[in-house]
Order: sequence, then C-alpha cells, then structure tokens
Amino acid sequence: MTLIRPIRLNGYIEIVVLVSILGAYGLATFKRNFVWKTSLTLWSDAVKKSPQSARPYFALGHSHNKTGDYDKAIIFYRKALELDPCYTHAHNGLGVVYYNQGLYKKAMEKYRDTLRIDPNYLRARYNLGIIFLKAGRIDEAIAENRRIVESRPANVEARINLAAAYGLKGLTDLAIVEYQRALELAPGNADIYYNLGVAFRKKGMFDHALKLFEKTVELKPADVEAHLGLANLYLYKARNSEKALSHYRKVLIIKPGHEEAKKIRKAISMLSASKRE
Repeated sequence: MTLIRPIRLNGYIEIVVLVSILGAYGLATFKRNFVWKTSLTLWSDAVKKSPQSARPYFALGHSHNKTGDYDKAIIFYRKALELDPCYTHAHNGLGVVYYNQGLYKKAMEKYRDTLRIDPNYLRARYNLGIIFLKAGRIDEAIAENRRIVESRPANVEARINLAAAYGLKGLTDLAIVEYQRALELAPGNADIYYNLGVAFRKKGMFDHALKLFEKTVELKPADVEAHLGLANLYLYKARNSEKALSHYRKVLIIKPGHEEAKKIRKAISMLSASKRE
C-alpha cells in the first residue's frame, strides 16, 4: 500500500511567468489569429521577432516541456540562458525537464543554480526537496521544506512534503502535525486525509485512520488505496466483515489488475463464504 503521497513536481512558477510574458507579447500579435493557434506557434513567432530576448526562448522551452518534447525544451531553455545566464526561470525550467527525464542529478544542479542566483526562489527549493525525497535524503528534504513553510506558512505543497519526509524518518507525531496544518489550509484535499490516515494507522490509532480513509473516499470515490486501507482495517481491526467485503470489491471494480488482486479475491471468497454460513 502507498505510504505517502507527496505533491508532484510541477511548473507553477513557470506558468505564472508565462502569463506575465503573454501580457508583454500579446498585444503585438492579438490580431494575427494564426499565430495564436498553439503556444508553440506563438512563441516561435516571438523568437523570430525578438531573437536577442531570453523570454520568448524560455516560453518556447516551457511549451515543449509541456508537450513532452524534452530535447527541444532543453535547446530553448539553454538558449535563454545563453542570452541571460541569471534567468532563474530558465534554470528552474531546465531542472524540471531533467527531472521529467529521470536525470535527477542534473535537475538538482539546475535547482541549485537557481537558488545561488535567488535564494528566495521557493519553487526551485520545493523541487529540490522533491528530489531529496526520491533519493532518500530525508534530512535534506526536511530542511528544504522547513525553509519554505517558515517563509510561506500557507504553502500546502511544502507542508505535505515536509510531513511525508517526517513520516519516512519515523517522526510520525511531527508528520501528523504537518498534515493537520495542511488540512486547515486545504480541507478538500483527499490525499492529505489519506496520508493522515496512514500516519494514524502507523500510531495504532485505528478509529482515527478509519474516519480519515472514509473521508478520503467521500472526496475521491475511486481512490483504490483508501478503499484497500478501509477493507483491511474493517477486517482486522474493526471486525466488520460486511464493510470489509464491500471495500475489497470496490478495489477490484476500480482496478481489476491491482497488485494485491489475488489476495483480495481470496479475502472476498472467504468473507462471502462466511456470510452464507
């Protein structure tokens, strides 16, 4: 069963910057609708008109990154950096591409380049924390995410990943505190309820875990792992075979090829047989 669900890497800062660039470049091309067919045609046109400006190269790199054309994204991000070596958004964007390619060491270098230029560039710090989590460098992941939440207490993503790092280090009580703070900021986030349920289950607080998994499936009915968590808790801790059977069945309906499908079918068979007796 999945232990934690840290928020995944994304290009939030890049998107914000892209919107601001659109404001700068949009008026000149607004009436030429063919240029606006896609972001690629838009920024290709902008590059032709401003070949010495780093911004359209960055935006074109971002567009290629979003379509999964990482080789082209790298070319344009690098071109932006040739024109402006201190362009933090391009450094971070290049890090995102390397991350998407699984080149975590290179991604880490680019995030660090970003932070050397601007220590307050929180998206790069957040992305660096993600890599530390994936690499099992938990203390460093904790340090990066703590820096973020200290300066931006309302940053839900960083709080979730800080909680995840605490959980991986075995600091379950601290993880619970951070998940609870994250829930105050994002009460509709099903993954936070799930993660908090996992933490309470680890503490042996099964009633709390049940309530949190139930809230998870209320918000996210197709959450396979939450249904499986409920099934196991109802079977082994709450001694409610009927509810356990219901949630086991939901797991297989949602994901017939689940890695635990064989065990789940066996449990369903056992529980169904006991009901007939």
